[in-house]
Amino acid sequence: HLTLFPSLLITLLSPLLPFQAVKSGLKTTCKCHGVSGSCAVRTCWKQLSPFHDTGRLLKFRYDTAVRVLSVTNEATGETELAGPRRHGQSHRSTDLVFLEDSPSFCRPSRYSPGTAGRSCAKDTSCQSLCCGRGYNTAMHLTTLSCHCQVRWCCHVECQTCVREEEVYTCKNT
Repeated sequence: HLTLFPSLLITLLSPLLPFQAVKSGLKTTCKCHGVSGSCAVRTCWKQLSPFHDTGRLLKFRYDTAVRVLSVTNEATGETELAGPRRHGQSHRSTDLVFLEDSPSFCRPSRYSPGTAGRSCAKDTSCQSLCCGRGYNTAMHLTTLSCHCQVRWCCHVECQTCVREEEVYTCKNT
């Protein structure tokens, strides 16, 4: 069952969501100053909530975002958003909505070549970068300059060394 949301596209798909999340976490903090603990002078300021609290709020909004469709109202000719009602209620202005699913960068698409064959770091990035497909390990020989020395004033002489190193690449399937 669909309901119409006229002109919410600007407010709900706005890049201001992170700022709204930060602003909603502002707290007023005060400190008293005075002789022997009296509160003769009181200083107050706005304090941000901890970074992780704001991150959790944004992640929650992302996880509970609602997909909507962009439709044209034939009566007025204006573009409106249409989407499912949430438990019989219309959406709140704080709800995050989206028009398209996010692309998967794991598989080739018009947005990305995918991650198959991409180099990764075994201990830090292969698990997430390879999208759970695993990775291949290969030994590669690389040449590099080594044992460099300055000769006379302005000339550097180096030897060429060969080093064997493990290279990790994401599997195709």
